[in-house]
Amino acid sequence: MIDNARSLVNYYLKFGPLFKQKLRHIIALKQLDNNRLLEIQNEKFLEVFRHAIKHSKFYKKLYTKYDISEENIKSIHDITKLPVLTKSDIKDHIDEIYTGSKFSKVKGYTSGTSGSPLMVYRTYASVLEENAYIWAHRHHFGYRPGMKTVSLRGDLDRNKMISFDKFSNTLYLSSYNISEKNAAWYFDKIQSFAPYAILAYPSSLDNLANLFRAVNIELQIPYTFTSSETLYENQRTKIEAVFNTKIYDWYGNAERTIAIEQRQNYEYYELPLYSFNEFKENATITTGLINANFPLIRYQVTDAIKHTAFDTDLDKSRFRIEEIQGRNDDVLLLPDGTKIGRLGFELNKVKNIDYAQFVQTDKEKFVLNLVVTNNFTADDEKRIVKNLEHRIGNSMPYEIKKIKKEDIILSKSGKFKLVVNQICNFS
Repeated sequence: MIDNARSLVNYYLKFGPLFKQKLRHIIALKQLDNNRLLEIQNEKFLEVFRHAIKHSKFYKKLYTKYDISEENIKSIHDITKLPVLTKSDIKDHIDEIYTGSKFSKVKGYTSGTSGSPLMVYRTYASVLEENAYIWAHRHHFGYRPGMKTVSLRGDLDRNKMISFDKFSNTLYLSSYNISEKNAAWYFDKIQSFAPYAILAYPSSLDNLANLFRAVNIELQIPYTFTSSETLYENQRTKIEAVFNTKIYDWYGNAERTIAIEQRQNYEYYELPLYSFNEFKENATITTGLINANFPLIRYQVTDAIKHTAFDTDLDKSRFRIEEIQGRNDDVLLLPDGTKIGRLGFELNKVKNIDYAQFVQTDKEKFVLNLVVTNNFTADDEKRIVKNLEHRIGNSMPYEIKKIKKEDIILSKSGKFKLVVNQICNFS
């Protein structure tokens, strides 16, 4: 009874009248003309900046050090006058950055894939707005709160395999118990529930897809929404085929300073008024616009993002994202300094591979580790070699190794990466 009451309260807080109001607002934002969007973006930035310089102990000290006053920043065009922040800046001054009530703050954590996790503060208002942005994205695909949903996002631990929330109509399945002996159980639970959508980490669905494919079974699920990990093209192809689904991905960070949605055409786009992003060659400098009580202004994330400005009046203030290149340890580094990312494309049309992982421990070579099915042939390996030669030429020697699934390298938080770069002082 207590669990039901808690679930009802959580659902009301998450999807109640305030959420619906914000959802309508964000959907309407996407229809605004360019000039009005730029005006609002400028207003929101100035609001965040002025709040920070007046109320945040951290920003008062920081901007005094750089001789920056409120009068120096008259519009968003002056943003480059402000210093860039790094993860260590945030970690060392978290309580000085926060400006809200101590009773209303909610802790959030990064995954720690590039080191130790970072703790950040959120408020109920910012959590609500983030949720509204996510559901505005899903709204395009006819997906609404309360529709049948399966969640494979680590909500349950290894000791609890299943839970159902009747208020959100969500069937939670453990992502920590996906194994050959449990494959039929997962299939039966998902098939009998017949969800409209699955919410999942890409690696969790990839694990299930491998198991289902091995025994030649498929599901029929209209939509899949992934986030929190990189979605590789070889994973997408496999999952869409096994689940007979369409996958739409969401890129964001725990700091809530950037979010990018994948739309019907499979291309990624910036979200209007979620953040202001400065795209650099090897990093992205982000300014969050949805959490004024924990302002992160010109915060550098190490993902390098290639973008293209739109030509239409509606979208000139936003960008189409050509490529999310990932962190430095998500690319191969060739001897001449060239960085090669998005290697999932090279595996996309190769059959009989369950898992693949590029590992680089030396500047002069790398290893491609493969977990293969019993049907893997010499022709499959030749196709991989041909694809890699097309991508990197003969500029770097490499070795292809067959390994066991348990030998795949995972991050401290259990996340999978296609490329693991272990070169010291990588730059």
